[in-house]
Amino acid sequence: MKVCVVGAGPSGLTAIKQLRDEGHEVVCYDKNTDVGGIWLRYDGDGDQMKVFDNLLLTISMRLMAYSDFPHKGRREFFSHRRYWEYLRDYAREYDLYDSIKFETRVESIERTADGWTVSVQKGDASSNEHFDAVAMCSGPFRSPKRNIEGLENFSGEIVHSSEYRNNERFRGKRVLVVGLAESGADIVREISDVAKECTLAIRSYNFVLPRVTRGQRSTDQITVRSHQHEMYRRATNYPFRPASFWGNNFVQKSIFLTFTIIYGMFVNLAALVRREKRELPDTNPLGEPTEPRKLDIATLDNDDNINMIKTWNRRSHPDGNWSQKTIFCKNASFIPGIVSGRTKLNDAGIASSEENRVSFLDGKSDEFDAIMLCTGFTPDAYSIGDLSVREGNVRNLYKHFLHPDHAGTAAFIGYVRPFTGGIPICAEMQARYFARLLSGKLQLPDNLEERIAQEKKWEEYWTSRSPRQTESIPAQTIYLDSLAYEIGCLVPMWKMILNPKLFIQLWFGSYNPSCYRIVGDHNRGREALDDLFSEPVERRYTVAFKYPLMQLLPGAVHPKNVF
Repeated sequence: MKVCVVGAGPSGLTAIKQLRDEGHEVVCYDKNTDVGGIWLRYDGDGDQMKVFDNLLLTISMRLMAYSDFPHKGRREFFSHRRYWEYLRDYAREYDLYDSIKFETRVESIERTADGWTVSVQKGDASSNEHFDAVAMCSGPFRSPKRNIEGLENFSGEIVHSSEYRNNERFRGKRVLVVGLAESGADIVREISDVAKECTLAIRSYNFVLPRVTRGQRSTDQITVRSHQHEMYRRATNYPFRPASFWGNNFVQKSIFLTFTIIYGMFVNLAALVRREKRELPDTNPLGEPTEPRKLDIATLDNDDNINMIKTWNRRSHPDGNWSQKTIFCKNASFIPGIVSGRTKLNDAGIASSEENRVSFLDGKSDEFDAIMLCTGFTPDAYSIGDLSVREGNVRNLYKHFLHPDHAGTAAFIGYVRPFTGGIPICAEMQARYFARLLSGKLQLPDNLEERIAQEKKWEEYWTSRSPRQTESIPAQTIYLDSLAYEIGCLVPMWKMILNPKLFIQLWFGSYNPSCYRIVGDHNRGREALDDLFSEPVERRYTVAFKYPLMQLLPGAVHPKNVF
């Protein structure tokens, strides 16, 4: 088919690659002069949504890389410049530039009897082109949310995080930061370094996860399937919907979980026999000196910071946070500011404003020179011409991306945000599904609307503390495994059982996207296996025995808090 891809950022690039792998003709339109989307920085980009100057990824490159272009070496956090270079290298490796028309803006997408008409503008010239299918890959970061109730009468400077580049404009000022997400954590830390006063205003608490653990490894290195399945399957009686290695077959699932106990015991026995002592590297994954140990950027691994994170997370889930139901802030670098008092915290919410004074719902008020809004974006990105998402909610799409009303010819790729993990691999798997669907190798489920409703209900339950964040999914491994099962690139259960080393690595080892290139079309075979086995399995009781035991035994007791 002839397919239109809108946007050449991380989601658009992998969409081009996966569609071309299936033999489709692809034309990608992008308004920028090069690939990268928000990661592409250039002089004069201050009025656009772009990453800020000192940004470091909040997950390591192992999880921000594509499965067909994996990151080599240790898990580390790239700067925005290095990540943009990775995207450019990916585009060059697979000749993706040949399919991209730069400095071209998509103005409208209209449905026709036999496909789609896409209207574009390049300079002063406009044109229309016909396509069989369309993939929207321009992301949700289009229209900043600026209209915040209570701030209508504020007379000082108001800046949205989409415009933030560095802290210089806030030097010596009294600044109110509204909202907290991953970028917001960095922004409030940077502003508090130079501001006369800095106050963070929130209405609810995210779940905070430091980027580094034990001072030497990325926290996402101890993300394992057995843990995520235990948290979101066994920790509640709520129905578990997505398919995994065992499909949806109860007998196969029981067999699989039995082997988790057998192989889990083996891992622990091996750990008792061979105790490994690893030397600490000179730098941690953030590029900072390993000693003194740190949790995040300039965030010491000490009791004060750890106790504040624990307090914060217990506030995010008053009944216990073992199975989280709110979006994560995978960035704890703002915590030292809260501990020291350099950043004041108000969690009551904003009541009103008058000139330069802001009043809060707890009766307190203060004067500010500027307000920084870390308040996200509106759902405007989910509508263009005849292509729109019902209620601006991507959970009304199949698997968060496939439009149910257009016979599988329209997709919103990359409009998904896992609690932990990266958007690029999610976009890659969505694009692989879409490409195979257009090739006729996949068929849509007969009960499509029913499936959408079931999965939407499951996700809404697990994200109930972040009800407005409809892009969010609770567990990336569970989501992607269910996609991989339908695509045909999920390692078969029996292959795992007959290969204990592979079973242990996939179930108890660090999650690695290369797992989706071992079998199926366009696999990388031995290369994928080598990449998977390049990271040793974490030999710990909690990973290799406690979690699978909890899954198997109906009377298992779950901890109240994970952090």
